[in-house]
Amino acid sequence: MLNQRQVQIMEHLEHSKASGLELAKITGTSKRTVLRDISQINYLLGETGEVISNPLGGYQLHIRDKQAYMNLLHQSMYDDELILLELLCHDFRTLDDLAATLYVSKPTLSEKIVFLRSHYANRLAIKSKPNYGHYLDETIMRKLILLANLIDKNPAFFCNRLGIEMADYNALLQTVRASEISEYYPNIHSAHFVSLLLAAQVLGDETGEVASFFRVFEIGEEACALLTAFTSTQKQKDALVTLEQVQQMLQQLAEHYNASVYDLELVEQLTAHLKRSIAYPIILHDRKLHNIANIKAVYPLAFDLSIAFVARANEQFGMELYDIDLIGLYFSCAMERMKQPASKVLLFSDQYAVASINKQMIEKELPAIELILVMHRQELKSALEQHDIKLILNNAPFQEVNSDVTQISIKQVITKAELQTIQDTLEKIDVHKNIKTYFPEALAMSYQNKPTDNWDAVIAGICIQLEANGTLSEEEAVKIKEREQKGDNLVINHLAVPHCTTQRNQAFFAVFVHLIHPVEVDGTLVQNVLVACVNPNVSTELKVFSYLYYVLNEHEEEVILGIEDYASFIACIEK
Repeated sequence: MLNQRQVQIMEHLEHSKASGLELAKITGTSKRTVLRDISQINYLLGETGEVISNPLGGYQLHIRDKQAYMNLLHQSMYDDELILLELLCHDFRTLDDLAATLYVSKPTLSEKIVFLRSHYANRLAIKSKPNYGHYLDETIMRKLILLANLIDKNPAFFCNRLGIEMADYNALLQTVRASEISEYYPNIHSAHFVSLLLAAQVLGDETGEVASFFRVFEIGEEACALLTAFTSTQKQKDALVTLEQVQQMLQQLAEHYNASVYDLELVEQLTAHLKRSIAYPIILHDRKLHNIANIKAVYPLAFDLSIAFVARANEQFGMELYDIDLIGLYFSCAMERMKQPASKVLLFSDQYAVASINKQMIEKELPAIELILVMHRQELKSALEQHDIKLILNNAPFQEVNSDVTQISIKQVITKAELQTIQDTLEKIDVHKNIKTYFPEALAMSYQNKPTDNWDAVIAGICIQLEANGTLSEEEAVKIKEREQKGDNLVINHLAVPHCTTQRNQAFFAVFVHLIHPVEVDGTLVQNVLVACVNPNVSTELKVFSYLYYVLNEHEEEVILGIEDYASFIACIEK
């Protein structure tokens, strides 16, 4: 049976490649433990698939039998959900009760309860009472949502546990699909609606009036009453969510962060997302269907905006919204749409046919590039004089190009690897040229923190010092302290990056600070800090955060923790 850490590794590798060091950071363990886990995963996968190693790109998961793989994964993940199911269906459950249901020892079960309570700390009140056992201290409405989430996640498994025949489930689903549920309860999928019907049937409630609409599905009076009360509440919340209200919220966020962070498409997307979330709230932790592991590092402003937006939406509309990362993806896509004009790239070639093919492929795969094709040296010289060329692609293998502009050689028809190299180079090129400007040596400092200081005390002390010497304005210092107090702090491989938006003309600058004593930031040990200010309106194509994420993660954690001064920090990122 897979343990929780191994499931976490598989979930990550299912969507992207990762090195052993990256997996160790994600799981909070050592590379040696990760290697043992990978060996165990390969053994358990058997003919289902395997984790394979790629010398250039790290580890990746190769699945041969998708259904068998999902079954294996579900077997390892259902213990937590079975505990939730037991707590939903009973007033109290003792360790003996739960151990008999899950077929595990009481010590193992105690560990699972501790994990579950911690895992759902911000979502559910899982409590214990002496001489009674464990219970779920939630309203009937929230229990309805949670039980519906469980059924919806895997109908066959949970219907079986609840004594519901799959034939009955499928018949109910067909009835729902043939009904006009969108008129009565808009923005909800048929399967979601069925899970609510069944959850209401299991839980029931004797209060409230019954809507005639629910009688069509032949569920009990108590279930009808519960669903009537639930849908009535959700409809009231839905009525509050309008394009105008969401646009107003985004405008307030834009003003607070001094940034153009939204367009009409984002307003429409977030409004639709909120309405879907109100129609079918999700309390259950679920596997992510997309790889957003590095969104906080690559798009910190989008992540900060998502935290603020979710908090406002929950407060203003009375919602149950938890997936901050998904909202962050909407924001990051909007910020990409509002990028500045494409980077100018010069393609120099002496073969017209090959050059034409390469031009088409580059423009198709890399839309953020304005490609200028030149076939002769005089054209090359003129183009360099007339345009701000970021990168030269030399597609003339026997001719040298004498220029200070960064160059990449392309032998013949361009490959996918070369396309990726072009994209990576363009993202890093500005940072390479301006490292000493973005991270000024004159501002670097050591901070004499006490061994007992927590992160709030450390960041407050640093801000006081930087404000006193004129490095930060009062507004910037306040923003940084407020941002850090919200949690979800940005830490890249044991280097903390407290940050804020600024109205300065400068696109980006960061102050390197070495702490005399290490401190924990969001559960990670840190001894070096970058206090960063960014003006997203000056140069939205600037990829400093993305650059930092990739170059810092190329180093072992001991190297980052071992940085003692500005020079060794620059040596780590100047690659």
